[in-house]
Amino acid sequence: MKKPTTLIPANTFGDLYYSYVALGTFFIALLGLMLPQFLQEIEVILFVLIIFVIGIPHGATDHLLDRYSKGKKFSYRAFLFIYIALGTLYAVFWYFFPLLSLLLFIVISTYHFGQSQLLYLRMPQRPWLKVASYMLWGSYTLCCIVLLNWSESWQILDEIFPGLFSPLLSYIKLTPYFLGGLLVANISLFILLFIRQNMSRGELMGELFNLVLIIGLAYYTPLLVGFAIYFGLWHSLISVRIEIKKVRTQRPYFSVLSFAKTALPLSASTLVIFSFVFLVNQQWGLLQSPYLLFFILISILTLPHVLFVQEFYTTKVAQ
Repeated sequence: MKKPTTLIPANTFGDLYYSYVALGTFFIALLGLMLPQFLQEIEVILFVLIIFVIGIPHGATDHLLDRYSKGKKFSYRAFLFIYIALGTLYAVFWYFFPLLSLLLFIVISTYHFGQSQLLYLRMPQRPWLKVASYMLWGSYTLCCIVLLNWSESWQILDEIFPGLFSPLLSYIKLTPYFLGGLLVANISLFILLFIRQNMSRGELMGELFNLVLIIGLAYYTPLLVGFAIYFGLWHSLISVRIEIKKVRTQRPYFSVLSFAKTALPLSASTLVIFSFVFLVNQQWGLLQSPYLLFFILISILTLPHVLFVQEFYTTKVAQ
């Protein structure tokens, strides 16, 4: 009898797709070790390419997720209204409270990254433990990428908010201890989950290996390359994979090609809108920092995306 496939795959040993992700990550880290100058020369191109080819499309099918979650109650008009309203409110929030908006974006992204990686964890009666797991994993990943490329990270932060983060410079020497603490916290949590039988031995070993792989990626690659590889291979493609598996319960023939066709219109529209906004900003000089504008645009898309994904992930398969 054929073993049924799970809708939520574990991104650890024994999974064929994960093997490709791990090998790809290892290859990029090795390339960074051997040819660091080459990665520095292509990091912006690689970053933009991965964001718009993989990153944006993974959120361009949120209407499909909402349709799955609501079934016959789904309304495309209601979906668009909620999406646009949330994005607009967040844009207004950015105008009045830019620092709080950035912090909110970081917290949301941290949870979202951890959720896509650890969604398979089996602990439905302990939602607080799931949230803690998501936040720890997401914090570790983001902190590795940002802090292990601090010179690049500092240039971006100081350009967005000049002088605001200067007090942090005196604490940067504590980075090894901080990352070490996050590493120990994640290891301890995974061991606890294994003892509680919330994950298997193979999943435990896989997640421990992931922690090492992530820190290797962050250490040997430039900031934008490390983030792009994580965001593209680890987060976006993993999310797409989960989406396809769940949608197939309602649409058995939904494939990768089906996903690409569904994502293309909104992905292309997003690319056009982003380009237009950057051109307008360049002409009118509304924001001096292109990094800040990029953060604002991405966060406006991220907030409604995370909410729709949360509902999609927690919706039971229709009987």
